[in-house]
Amino acid sequence: MMRKIFLDVGAADGSSVRFFRGYYPEAYKFEIYCFEPLPDNVALLNLITDIVVIPAAAWGCDGQELLYIGKYKAGTMFSDKLTGQVDPDNFVQVPTIDFAKFVKAHFDREDEIWLKLNVEGAEYEIISHLHEHDLIDWFDRIYVRWHAYKIPSLQKEHDRVAAMVPNAVPIWRKKEMLPL
Repeated sequence: MMRKIFLDVGAADGSSVRFFRGYYPEAYKFEIYCFEPLPDNVALLNLITDIVVIPAAAWGCDGQELLYIGKYKAGTMFSDKLTGQVDPDNFVQVPTIDFAKFVKAHFDREDEIWLKLNVEGAEYEIISHLHEHDLIDWFDRIYVRWHAYKIPSLQKEHDRVAAMVPNAVPIWRKKEMLPL
């Protein structure tokens, strides 16, 4: 049986889930999975009903990574991020999940899977990893907030990685997620 899945990667405080449920009439048919490594945000996500919260960062492998903390309840794995008032001296170690392995273990190619990535630079690692494992085609819709313009160490990667997901919708504001 085909399932409908919404993967909110970089779920923060759950605003994308609330937006999805508020503006998409068939959202109630979707299983919603939220990936978020910051404990304060995980606590907020746990207040939302009928979602699965994964308190970890999606990444290319299982393990631990440093997450540099910025203002506005956000973090990044890149200490050179130019926005968000990231402090390279303020970081926590967070668990990471091999996102490709998670997708293969929990879903089928026939499922309708929507992916939202707003992960403060980690989109390049995640998309490259999905591409390596031939999983890009598993996603019916991909929404990405690109961050290379904010992270100098990723600027050379942008065109190569963006070409892996030519149908991805770049999101700047939540309204770009409206499924028209």
